[in-house]
Amino acid sequence: MSRNLAYGLGILFVALLLYIGLFTNTGKAPRFGLEGKEAPDFELVTLKGKKVKLSDFKGKVVLLNFWATWCPPCREEMPIFKRVYRKYKEKGFEILAVSTDTDPRVVKRFVKEFGIEFPVLIDKEGKVTRLYQVQGLPTSFLIDREGRVVKVRLGEYKEIERDLKKLL
Repeated sequence: MSRNLAYGLGILFVALLLYIGLFTNTGKAPRFGLEGKEAPDFELVTLKGKKVKLSDFKGKVVLLNFWATWCPPCREEMPIFKRVYRKYKEKGFEILAVSTDTDPRVVKRFVKEFGIEFPVLIDKEGKVTRLYQVQGLPTSFLIDREGRVVKVRLGEYKEIERDLKKLL
């Protein structure tokens, strides 16, 4: 499959998920069962082979982002996340980027291309993706210092900095 075709299919897939999620819910943003609740703990491995648990970041504000290298909106939001991470990491902010790709080599190329500095985790088997009830990509969970999910965002998360300032 050519890269342009894969890119186009990715756009179509995300657009369909957004349409279903947004307009079958009386025009409101989709509701997720985890908003306002404690974020489920999990353990995944980084690209460098280090085991990481969500609970390791208790006391920090965490953006848990589910994404894939083939997803156009995911590609669009990564530079935003990179900028926000650099600006706020010293103030207790962390990003955990959970890739749903199955080939770590593809993810490594993506990380290098975008110059990503925050932890990138691989969810090859989709266990954490299912645990968080991810309905489409990208999906982001903003988690407060106590470990509660305060916001869930399906689609590109352009307003992350505004929401983050409220929690830091």
